[in-house]
Amino acid sequence: MEKNILNNQHFRDILLSLIFGLLSTLLGLVRFNIPGFTAAISSLNEIPLLISVFYISNPFYLIITVVISALTTPEQGSIYSTILMHAGGLAFFGIFYHLVIKRYSDYVLKSILFCAIGITVYYAFFLIPIFIVTNQVLGLNDTPFIPFYNELRQSLYFEYITSLLVVTLFLVQFNYGKKLRKYSTSLEDLVGERTEELRSTVEELNHANEELTSMNDGLDLMVKNRTTELEERNYQLTEYAFINSHLLRAPLARILGLTDLIRMESTDPKTQELMDKLFNSCEELDEIIKLMSTQLSDGSILSTAQKEDLKNKINEIIAQRDNLS
Repeated sequence: MEKNILNNQHFRDILLSLIFGLLSTLLGLVRFNIPGFTAAISSLNEIPLLISVFYISNPFYLIITVVISALTTPEQGSIYSTILMHAGGLAFFGIFYHLVIKRYSDYVLKSILFCAIGITVYYAFFLIPIFIVTNQVLGLNDTPFIPFYNELRQSLYFEYITSLLVVTLFLVQFNYGKKLRKYSTSLEDLVGERTEELRSTVEELNHANEELTSMNDGLDLMVKNRTTELEERNYQLTEYAFINSHLLRAPLARILGLTDLIRMESTDPKTQELMDKLFNSCEELDEIIKLMSTQLSDGSILSTAQKEDLKNKINEIIAQRDNLS
């Protein structure tokens, strides 16, 4: 709640108007009497009034500053005259600041030059003339305008020079302060952007890490499944090797035995020749079965020559079977 109030521009302008009005009142206590004019007193209360233009964004609230500043008007003077001359002068200086001086805030010499021009016009064409006219209207002084103006102008040199130096130097400090705040805000924005980028990058890295972790889990599962498949395949190959080396060779061994008996008992040369070929083929088939059993058992891989030799033997067995037929 308090933060929202402080951020409210109207509240800030009112608060600043009160502060600068009180400062003007305090500096108004430092008075310099103007010889020959009992109602005309010079002071330093113009300095806070001029500086308030830099801070108060709404010129309407400058009335508050002017009214508070007028509380130090001496008894022989007129509070109405004080309010009118300061209101007219600040109205001009406020407009001049926002239209001219503020545009050259990045250029030190130009801002000082235009500020000096504005303060000079403030005194020469607003403060002193309005003071003279209002005093004559109110009957506080009947001196002609020009002589009265020249006397006031000469008596206000000290106040004018003091206001000129203080306000222009303050303007330089004020502009540099605005630049520093601007750079600080830009730096904070840049840091915020970089922080957001880093946060986004960290989130992306975390997401990528999660994906990698998920992929690793998937790869582990694939490896596990593949290992299980290979184990089952190896088990099947082992079973087949057992079948090939025992169950398949057992009938072949019997065929070899029977073929050998027929060879020994047969006297027909033609039969002997056929039995010899059958016996040789069975032996070759037995060698092939042994070779296959060995390969299935130890998991070794047949060379190209072994594959070609195995193919040729199988073709020979098939050819001999065709001849027998």
